[in-house]
Amino acid sequence: MYGMTFARPMSNESQGKMMKAIAFQKYGKPMQLKKEEMAYPHGFEVSSNVVIKVHASSINPVDKALLGGDLKMVRPVAAFPHVISYDVAGVVEQADGKGEFEVGQPVFARIFGHSSDGAKTPWYRGAMAEYCAVHTSNVVAKPDNISFEEAASIPLVGMTALQSLRTAGLKEGDSVFISGGAGGVGTMAIQLAKHVFKASRVVTTASKGEKADMCKALGADEIVDYKSQNFAELYSEDSKKFDVCFDTTAESLNMSKIVKQGGSIVTIAGMPTLDEIRRIGGTAWILKLFMKRKVKRKEYKAALANNASWTYLFLSPSAEDLTELANHLTNGTIKAVLDGTWDFHSEDEQAGWNGAFTRSFSGRAKGKCVVKMI
Repeated sequence: MYGMTFARPMSNESQGKMMKAIAFQKYGKPMQLKKEEMAYPHGFEVSSNVVIKVHASSINPVDKALLGGDLKMVRPVAAFPHVISYDVAGVVEQADGKGEFEVGQPVFARIFGHSSDGAKTPWYRGAMAEYCAVHTSNVVAKPDNISFEEAASIPLVGMTALQSLRTAGLKEGDSVFISGGAGGVGTMAIQLAKHVFKASRVVTTASKGEKADMCKALGADEIVDYKSQNFAELYSEDSKKFDVCFDTTAESLNMSKIVKQGGSIVTIAGMPTLDEIRRIGGTAWILKLFMKRKVKRKEYKAALANNASWTYLFLSPSAEDLTELANHLTNGTIKAVLDGTWDFHSEDEQAGWNGAFTRSFSGRAKGKCVVKMI
């Protein structure tokens, strides 16, 4: 038992409680992020949410896109100031009314603007704060054998890689090409492809040196140095082509040259399709002015010409997928890959939270950048 399971309305003491958080007042450049005093999470249905006392939160490329306003037509924030970052690990501070979680229980989660059962819930705020509120359907127990920092690095990259490889139809014995192997999603995709899906051949792109060595250690069989080698030329022969190509770097058009007949390409990078925006609930009419349906995309047409499939994928909430990842972490089948950790409370430009965002947003990180609260 971690503590008594209960749900309580916001007390007068909690209503006046303040916390520190990293937030932005409007869409714009990364340096508009500031540490602010904000109200403790409130204004949600306690029965279907928990409040987490945050021990660690990690940063993803989508945070930069959200901050810059790139997603405001698809997933606008509920209100400003808005707390950034949506991957979290910590302990339950306030339990849900259904008794799924207990006060004091170690958990990790991905904050979504809706629940994993499809119900709409307010996108309250992110997780780069001392406390955050999360719908219970997006929360799972933290494995005992990993740290809070490691757990916080997993949700987005782990679920994205898992859902992408599953959508691509990767199966035991297949060959798979993964672009951007040293990134957050790439490091998870390599491990899942090799050790969970049991791919016979895993090839990825990374720069020479530490990043290439890391990808090899994670399970990659071959490394393409993207700075000096062209993967579309290296693997264009039929005998070298791949059953599955997973694109994390907006290079899916070129992957049509290396995918087998009847194979599949899945991308999470570049301009999304109108079909996928609609699938996740984006309905703004103005999107039609900027986005094409899948069948109109040149990437899709190139894949189709090779009798292969092409899909753009957005991450979907899934407690089942997060639980599966937790099990793999517990068993040691996969592991968290951290570029480094930074101190939420430090005011130092490099050692503090701002150093973590600078590093992550630079695109040079090996794995995930994580900020420690405790």
